[in-house]
Amino acid sequence: MNIIKSILQSTAGKTIAGNYVSLLFIQAANILLPLLLLPYLVRTLGTEKYGLILLAQAFCTILYVFVEFGFNLSATRRISLAKDNADQKAAIFSAVMVVKFLLVISVALVYTAIIFMFPRFQLEWEVYALSYGVVIGQALFPDWFFQGIEKMQFIAILNVLAKVIFTALIFFFVISVQDYSLVPLYTSIGYIIAGFISFAISLKYVKIKKPSKLLMKELMIESKSIFVSNIAARLFNSANIFIVGIVAGDSIAGIYGSFEKLFTASKGFFGPLMQAIFPWLSKQNSVKQRSSIVKLAPVMLLLAAIYTVTVLFFGDIILDFLFNDSAINDYVLAFKILSIGTVFAAANMVMLSLYFPAIGDYITRMNILFFGGIFNVIFAFILVSFWPIYGIVIAVITTEFLLAVLTWFYFNKRKNMEVHGA
Repeated sequence: MNIIKSILQSTAGKTIAGNYVSLLFIQAANILLPLLLLPYLVRTLGTEKYGLILLAQAFCTILYVFVEFGFNLSATRRISLAKDNADQKAAIFSAVMVVKFLLVISVALVYTAIIFMFPRFQLEWEVYALSYGVVIGQALFPDWFFQGIEKMQFIAILNVLAKVIFTALIFFFVISVQDYSLVPLYTSIGYIIAGFISFAISLKYVKIKKPSKLLMKELMIESKSIFVSNIAARLFNSANIFIVGIVAGDSIAGIYGSFEKLFTASKGFFGPLMQAIFPWLSKQNSVKQRSSIVKLAPVMLLLAAIYTVTVLFFGDIILDFLFNDSAINDYVLAFKILSIGTVFAAANMVMLSLYFPAIGDYITRMNILFFGGIFNVIFAFILVSFWPIYGIVIAVITTEFLLAVLTWFYFNKRKNMEVHGA
């Protein structure tokens, strides 16, 4: 905890603390509101229709990687370094938003072709089409910009408000299994509202200018390795529900998806801390960056261990309280095993989401994530074919463990290189 205390006592400490609270507020809404919906939707729609919705969401989450194109890290770093240069900020902001707009259209055309090309997707095309609104809303949301200028406070309440609206809409209007297509509709509305409002707020801090084609090209080249990394990351995150759904069917996807929502929530609370520290860490020298990571890692592992121990002891009670569904409760052991992956995830997230991006080493990050992503997809397809639920759980925790080993190996290797170079 000393690392957090020392950061807060620094000159930038108040800014970091304020951003952390705002990010935590947003992340809490992103995690807790879906968790409130989770048991309601499982009970109202059943695991099959809920699995269908999760499959469509997972598909769109993968698609958003192509729209985001790595700007979540590269543009954040650029804005952070150009924080006091209004003209440079405007140039970066305009270039990124135009590129994202073009990518949203291009990806939508490809997505439409895929939906009507495969009978499985065509059968429920409304669900898949309505789910794409989430991609549009996320593209409008310039969270990378606010993170870069270290001003997340103003969008926190509006972001949460938008999510409260679509959560309320689902609770009030999704009352039977026949209403399942309303879930992606209201979810998309919530994201689009958040996107429009946050974009409007961003214009108070930056002006829109004619984007430079040269800068757009430069940003895309710079973001290329992050883009590949993010695709790889999706191969062991959102793609898992997609794999289960394709191989084992919507009902099994619904059961595993219920577990993964809780697993994702456990990892989600690490995000605000790392996002708040990231701009500060990017400006430190290599010695300070390394020492900060070494001190922060035990804090992350402790938080992860608390969650894991809680699930191992009370997993049965948690599932029964949330879902009261025999099909889900039958796989409580899989849920407990999956919770162990949180510890491994904490160990690799501090590297992949904080250290390597902060030092600008996107290539190492890309290589690690790409290897982990390919490993996960191959391993998952093999295991899910034999043991649908337990197979995907084993694939997930094995991949998280592999990533933890690789990230710390390269961290220590880099340290030895720096010492040798000195």
